[in-house]
Amino acid sequence: MATTPPPAAATTLRDSRQPTPTSPVAPTPTTAVPVLLTSASESSDDGIRLSPAAARRFARRNLRRTSPTPDLVTSLVRPPSPDTFYVGAQVSQQVRQDVRARIDPSYSGLLIPNVNSDRRTGPLLPPHPSSLGIPKRYGGNCIFDMYSLTYVSEPDANLLCPICHDPLVDPVTTPCDHTFCYRCLRQSIDSSPSGTACPIDREPLAWPNCFSAPRLIRTQLNSLKVKCPYHARGCKSEVRREVVETHASTECRFKDFTCPGADCDKRLRSKPEDDTCPHKEDKCLHCKVTIEATDRELHLLSCPNSKTRCETCWKLVYRSQTKEHDELECEGAVINCPYSELGCPARAMRGQMDAHTLACAFHPDTPSGMIIRSQREIIDSYTNLGQQVQQLQTRQDETNQRITEFNSSLSRRGVGDSVMGDNRTIQDLDAGFEEVHQNLTHLEARQKCMLTGS
Repeated sequence: MATTPPPAAATTLRDSRQPTPTSPVAPTPTTAVPVLLTSASESSDDGIRLSPAAARRFARRNLRRTSPTPDLVTSLVRPPSPDTFYVGAQVSQQVRQDVRARIDPSYSGLLIPNVNSDRRTGPLLPPHPSSLGIPKRYGGNCIFDMYSLTYVSEPDANLLCPICHDPLVDPVTTPCDHTFCYRCLRQSIDSSPSGTACPIDREPLAWPNCFSAPRLIRTQLNSLKVKCPYHARGCKSEVRREVVETHASTECRFKDFTCPGADCDKRLRSKPEDDTCPHKEDKCLHCKVTIEATDRELHLLSCPNSKTRCETCWKLVYRSQTKEHDELECEGAVINCPYSELGCPARAMRGQMDAHTLACAFHPDTPSGMIIRSQREIIDSYTNLGQQVQQLQTRQDETNQRITEFNSSLSRRGVGDSVMGDNRTIQDLDAGFEEVHQNLTHLEARQKCMLTGS
């Protein structure tokens, strides 16, 4: 049985480990001791108690934010925070930049890296027309609705949108690793009173930083079995979601109705309200084009005077003005800085470019902009001088060639009556050559002075 040492022995042992004031003690190297968390209940007070699933999510988020190979224990033991969710260092910096941008209009912290100016920002995959949320008055009723499908079995909970709680349609992933339906996320950003923020954790969010969901998620969604949209009319087909639109528009025999007109053999997309034939000519109220009355709503999807949804800024614009809107008006379009020709690499959304322009280092009214402008003027003048020198050298080569040809012709003709005229020509050529030589010398001297001054 182990016995407890007396207090005196313990005191002596503790005092023997402490250095005396009279003798210097070399610092003892310390070694890092690995910290192991055996369970959530044994975690330190400096960390956060997490379930295994939450721990894996936090580890994945830390993997993207901090380093390529973060330590799992380090990623789980986080500093105490009064917030209900953890805010990483990069997110905190972005929040501070967003607050500063609201306080100081001359500052813009939401610049987009200029990786490839030709690349379209935001999700690269084009959305389904039903994801654009086109109103009914602009032909929205004629668009096949992917959001109102009936699924054969209960879908996996991981494939549901956190906003509408239905299977994802055109899934879009945010930088904080949350996936939503295309239309749900755009409507949430557009209607959020606090600005662009993730609907889950309220982290700052900009649409150009979102991206299309991975192929694996889209493949799982496309493989879901759905019922035909016309199952209420009698269709018993159950197809994959990726082909349901083709089935409903071309294959399903319940997709349309027989026209009630006695002499009409055309079909109707909806059940007729009375026994009169609706296939009569009419004019579009927007573009005055002659169309059939049954195709009035369908025509709105291509009418130049009807409106459609801009995929970048989520505004309704006229179809005939979409190109001008993208080039001149769209606030969500990512553009280069107006001073990109002077060397500014910044790119931002058009709605935020004004704030950057006021504080741009390449602005002509700033001290740095003045220096850059003077340097460009020196470079331009140096280029002009180089062109002038090249022209003078060309003229000198032509003069030398003429003198050589004249001497050769003079030697062939010999001495005669034309000696006086030839001498006069030689004098003129010599004078021209001397003038070219002086101009060339003067330009070279100016070049050296400018290079020395710069």
